[in-house]
Amino acid sequence: MKASARAGGCASFIFDRLRGVPIPARKLFAVIVQQAYHGPIRPKTRGTALPAEILEACGLDVGDFYKLLSALATAGLIRISNAYPFEEIQLSPGAAEAEVLAERSRSENIPLEEVFVNLVQPPGEDRLPAFDTFPAPPDGRFFEDYTAGHVHEFGTITVTEEEIIEFARRFDPQYFHVDPAKAAASQFGGIIASGWHTASLTMRLYADYFLSHAASLASPGVDELRWPNPLRPGDTLKIRVTILDARVSRSKPDRGIVQARVETINQRDQVVLSMTAISILGRREVKAGTG
Repeated sequence: MKASARAGGCASFIFDRLRGVPIPARKLFAVIVQQAYHGPIRPKTRGTALPAEILEACGLDVGDFYKLLSALATAGLIRISNAYPFEEIQLSPGAAEAEVLAERSRSENIPLEEVFVNLVQPPGEDRLPAFDTFPAPPDGRFFEDYTAGHVHEFGTITVTEEEIIEFARRFDPQYFHVDPAKAAASQFGGIIASGWHTASLTMRLYADYFLSHAASLASPGVDELRWPNPLRPGDTLKIRVTILDARVSRSKPDRGIVQARVETINQRDQVVLSMTAISILGRREVKAGTG
């Protein structure tokens, strides 16, 4: 894939995450990006900044700095490695293309803080084919086809009130899932789906479109499962999957481990489920006997 298209996909990831953090955190992110690629401390790993150079550039007090840093880490934009006072602040794989935005903002004479605070993408040739595509369909897809930093979107699936009630009667019979009258008088103002129903619909899209149909081996589980907004009758869902990490297993080199951020989004662009999923996938080279 061309670099310009990749920048579009990752710009979408960055902007989506920045929308969920306060303005001071967006300003700090701009400083982190600047210091990660043009900071005074050398040598260091590319895409990494150190607290000393960040604090020098942003002027925050230490307490506020770490609170905002935590917000950026929770949003998946940065990773913090090592313990205080030897931390390294690394841009996450999904945010690594912030460097492209930084260079483009420089060439267009747009302050980087303005880009990340106002969420205005600098002009460029790509203007967002915003999501990445796999080089192979699910039945020909292997670990090597999953690239850290890539953002994929799939869908759709629609849920009815009858389906919501039927699922909840069997597995989660709380009144706001099964009784329209009581649900209407509740804080939700009507029937909503069980979170486990939302998870099941998410898994259907995830299995149909994201997972390999040829090399999916297992999953040890998911982390940070959240339902920030309710799923309602008539909602149509899609999933957005951001690959956070993809690495070959150290103990079993015939397979790899893919960590992905999964968001389920309704037709109103509301996130109704988010989680971090871990998948184990067979490698193409080993299967073919070449690696």
